[in-house]
Amino acid sequence: MDDKIITLATLSFEKAQIVKTLLINEGVECFLEHINLLQGAVAAGVKVQINELDFEKAIKIFDAIRETDFELKHKQTSPPETIKILVPVDFSEYSQKAVDIAFDWVVQTKGEIILFNAYYSPVGTGVGFGDSFAYDINSEEVSYELKEEAEKKLSLLKEGLDERISQENIDDVTVATELRRGIAEHEIITYSELYKPSLIVMGTRGADKKVVDLIGSVTAEIIEGAKVPVLAVPESFNYKSIEQIKNIGYLSVFGESDYIAIEKLASIIRALDVKVKCVHITTDKESEQDKVKMDGLIEHFSNKRVDLPLDFKLVNNEDFWVGIEGFIQLDNIDVLSFTTFKRNLISRLLNPSVAKKMLFHSTTPLLVFHA
Repeated sequence: MDDKIITLATLSFEKAQIVKTLLINEGVECFLEHINLLQGAVAAGVKVQINELDFEKAIKIFDAIRETDFELKHKQTSPPETIKILVPVDFSEYSQKAVDIAFDWVVQTKGEIILFNAYYSPVGTGVGFGDSFAYDINSEEVSYELKEEAEKKLSLLKEGLDERISQENIDDVTVATELRRGIAEHEIITYSELYKPSLIVMGTRGADKKVVDLIGSVTAEIIEGAKVPVLAVPESFNYKSIEQIKNIGYLSVFGESDYIAIEKLASIIRALDVKVKCVHITTDKESEQDKVKMDGLIEHFSNKRVDLPLDFKLVNNEDFWVGIEGFIQLDNIDVLSFTTFKRNLISRLLNPSVAKKMLFHSTTPLLVFHA
């Protein structure tokens, strides 16, 4: 029986060619499939496909490539002790909401906000196109127009925030922009690995909307792939000011990841007036055992103090999702936080993660940490 073909990644054409060459050099058979730009979303590109049996070998090679980021460099513009927030934008209303939240957050904590946009361009550099990739003689002109339009919109966003800084006499807050050409999810993750932000803040559309915008199509992928916390802000979230965020709920799994995530949470919200409520959704069958585990979590944070008000509770419900929704409503949770775990590509294809399920079913902002 033939091997099943799976997609390892979706990249810009030239980066897909680099990955293909390196995989073939390591003995991994690789194929490129070009996404039809007329049919696809904004973030279309080239699929790097491999045989399923080669997945483990291929992913190690691909991860090594991403660690070096194709030898890209970035100069950090703020001291390591300040808060740095990366905000991918597509200039829509809901990504503007993410900008507002990120800016208000930085104002409270002091630091830097980076407004980031990735625009897709079919033009490659220095790499020939195969017969399967149609090249439009007007592509270069289109690419220039896309870049010019994105630069203008980023500049307007920055000017608006700079004006607020000036009018409100805000100190120790800087605003910068970054524009990249390429596939949105890859460029956002790649840049975050170079810039090393304290937090990524992104807007997201509702599940009933057509996913044709940059942010709506990639937020879940950023949650899966980023190495830093990601705050996903639903389009339906009624944001007025940072002061309305009073209660952050953290979903505990009673593991080492809880200790790490809560300490990280304390560091990024240290200047906000918020309380964190650690909760675990249990069942009748597991409630006694979970009570012992919760006592252990409480004891840990009573001995290891964090600069953060903490509450702990068990919620008993046989339905995990109903239990979460009840917790959000009864405890007035403004932001729901949890840790997501890296999974291999096969399980990602077969089973949507908790992060993705919650992203498209929740009207509450999600703050996701990574184990």
